[in-house]
Order: sequence, then C-alpha cells, then structure tokens
Amino acid sequence: MGTRGAGSPALSQRGFFSWLLVCVVASAQAAADAPLITYEDHVAAILKKHCAACHGDGKQEGDLNLASFAGLMKGSGGGEIVIAGRSGGSRLIEVITAPDDGDRMPPEGDRVPPEAVAMIEKWIDTGLRENAGSSAAAIRTLGFQAAAATDDGAPGAVPANLASFTRPATRRAYPVLALAASPRAPVVAASGYAAIDLSDSATRSPLGALEFPEGEPLVLAFSRTGRLLLAAGGKPVQSGAVVLFDVATGKRLASLADEADAIIAADISPDERLVAIGCTSRKVKLFSTEDGSLKTTIDKHTDWVTAVAFSPDGKYLATGDRIGNIHLWDGATGGVILPLSEHKQAVRAVSWRSDSAVVASCGEDGKVVWWDVRDGWPLTNKPDAHAGGALDCRFGPQGELATCGRDGTVKLWSADGKETKKFSVADDTPVDAKPPAGVKLLPTRVAIAADGATVLAGDTAGRLHGWATK
Repeated sequence: MGTRGAGSPALSQRGFFSWLLVCVVASAQAAADAPLITYEDHVAAILKKHCAACHGDGKQEGDLNLASFAGLMKGSGGGEIVIAGRSGGSRLIEVITAPDDGDRMPPEGDRVPPEAVAMIEKWIDTGLRENAGSSAAAIRTLGFQAAAATDDGAPGAVPANLASFTRPATRRAYPVLALAASPRAPVVAASGYAAIDLSDSATRSPLGALEFPEGEPLVLAFSRTGRLLLAAGGKPVQSGAVVLFDVATGKRLASLADEADAIIAADISPDERLVAIGCTSRKVKLFSTEDGSLKTTIDKHTDWVTAVAFSPDGKYLATGDRIGNIHLWDGATGGVILPLSEHKQAVRAVSWRSDSAVVASCGEDGKVVWWDVRDGWPLTNKPDAHAGGALDCRFGPQGELATCGRDGTVKLWSADGKETKKFSVADDTPVDAKPPAGVKLLPTRVAIAADGATVLAGDTAGRLHGWATK
C-alpha cells in the first residue's frame, strides 16, 4: 500500500524506499554532526549566571560549589545532585524547576529559563561530560539475559473435567478484575463474579471454571510450578480470603486469611510455602500454606496495599500502595530492604522479571518503571506510558513486558524497555459486544502466555482478548 501526503499521489515502492534511505542517511549524519553537550562548553556559563552568587568559589551554601566541574560532581552536604542518565531524578533539576517559589533556586532574581534547563537535562542524560575530550559517565541499562531454565521436567498442569456449578446471575457483564497466565502451560485464568474461567491461552477456548463463593476474585496468580492457582478477594467491607486450587483437578487445597475486607493484592512464594497479602488495613501479611498460621505482619505502608509480588528466586517481596510508595522486603522474613520512589499516584501492579534482577511497576500517574533491585535504581522510566493511568504490567518469559491503561491500549515493551507493539481492546471487540455509547471500553489486566507468543488482556465488559507478540 502506498503512502499518501496531502494532495500528492502515492509513492511507488521504489520511490518510497529511496526516500526512506535518504531520510536514514540524513538522520545519521545529523546525529554525527550534533555537538556534544559538555560542562565546559554549555553548562558552566548557565550555572555561573544563575547560581554563582550562592554556590561559587566565594560562597558555598549547603557546601555546594557549582563553579567547577569537580564541585558539581562532588555535590552538596546532602549528597550528589546530578545522576548520569537520569535528569528526572537529579536534585539540581528538581530545585531549579520547583513550582513553589520558596523551594526554587535561585531564590532571588530571574529563574533559570526553560531552554537552559533543557540544556542541563540533555547534559545529564548524555553522560555528564566535562569537555569534548571526555568520555560519558556510565549510564545503566536494562541489560536483560534470560534466566537459565529452572524447569524440573514436569509439564505445567492443564485443567480437565472440572466440576460444573451454577453461577450467580449479574445484571450486566462483569469486568475482568484479575488475570493470570500459567508459567508452564497454555492456560490463562480470568475472574468472573464468584467464578474463575480457565482457557487455552493461544485459542481462548474454555477449559472449565472454578467456583469462588467467597465473592469477587480480585487477584489471580499461578505458582512457579504451574500446579497451583491462587485466588484472593472476597466481599468488600465484609470479608476477604485466599484460596489455593489444584489447577489440574480444580480441587480446593487450602483457604488462608480471614480479613474484614476484600483482599486486593496477593502472591504465593516460589517454594509454595508462603502467601503474602495486601490489605486495605495498610498491612502486608505473610501466611504459611502448610498450617495457615500468620508468620509476619509488615506495618510500613501508610495507605491501602495495592500490589504484592514475590521475586522468582524467593529472595524478595515487592509491595506497592495507593499513594505511590513501593517497598522491597526480604521474601522470607519480611525484613525491610529499601524503598523504590518514583510514582506520584497509586501503584496498580508490580511484576518481576524471570531473573529476579528487575521488578517493574505501573501506576495511576501513567508511569511504567523498570527497577534495579540491587539499589532501587530506576533503569527505565516511561512517564507517559498510558495517558490517564497505567492499570497493569506483567513480564513475559524473555524479559518482555505487557502493560495496559486508561487510554484503552495494551502495549508490549521489549527487554530493553522499548515499545514494540500496541493493541486496542475496542478494535478487537465486535460491534454488538461493545458497551453503550459514552461508556469507554478499557483493558483491566494483562498477561503473557508461557511461550511468549500471545499477550492477553481482560476488559471492563468481561471479555478476554489475545494478540500475537510477533
């Protein structure tokens, strides 16, 4: 198909590729000719003009000297103020762009103009070069390598001949509030009202259903072996519980927790010995799957705990809350390790990469963040991944990440954090199944099939969608 411009005929295939080649060469040449942004050539003059009165050779408030490259790199009494590759997390940018007059620097005189701020940001993001002969400071990247296979040879469980039951009637389609894909079999679990539907992840053909009389299943998670399915939820402001099912038979194996409100976040540890839950009481609780006893209570969050996930190696537990806080804990004891600070609104989900080196998070601020768990460094931050808010994120087997949001889209991100695919649930819905006019159809949850070939999403109309990843 040709490409048309306004009032111009379609380019021929040969003409199109010739034009494309010219653009590529021109872009490459422009990049090669672009001057390096350095401290000596671009940044020093800005800082001298706006900051030297308080942070120069003569006066150094806060023990900060911006009159030299060495002084800038040393930082202040509070620590470093510029971080290579991360202008958004650099204290220097924060203080010169602060919206409050009382917080912004310089405190008197003209503020640093936007074009000068952009220059400093570009200098930071391209590696903090001192001069044209300097090398860029190391900038961390995602650097994913697929973890070695840990499969013990046992195939993933596939449900068969599950018992039938009568579903309670609902007045309208019930949204998919929870979704999970088995890590070892072509099985996907999606929530309904008082029920969980199991389907083939490739074809979406039904494999049976599980009854959940506890109420609304708000969380679904397969164990690492794929033999167990965790379902958590309940009845809001009445009761909450966690149920463990045998995936192959549908048998209820255990029921844990007895909360006064529905459980909104939960996960099972890789060794299947612990279940962690997040509560509206602002607590994280760890229960034994062997005897149901409460092992640990974490009372650190200051708002509802909205996301809980064990790392694949079991070393860590990540939790997020309704005001944007994320904490990393010891996966066995619940001991505090470090906070992860980037989100400004509710955290909707956290998901671990298969090598346990990176955890991803998404939130109502629209951000999707990939975190290095060694020190809480945000390796990649997509501040506008989903306009209006990001609702879910899930890693696939090769480090790819699926996300969905209030913009109505499902996105697939490569292992190095680049957007590779975008899908619309509205475009994948028949006209006769779409909601009434004025009601927006949204994807609610996402998952990636065990073989990585299909990205799946549930929506507000209760439908399950699937798209090929390749």
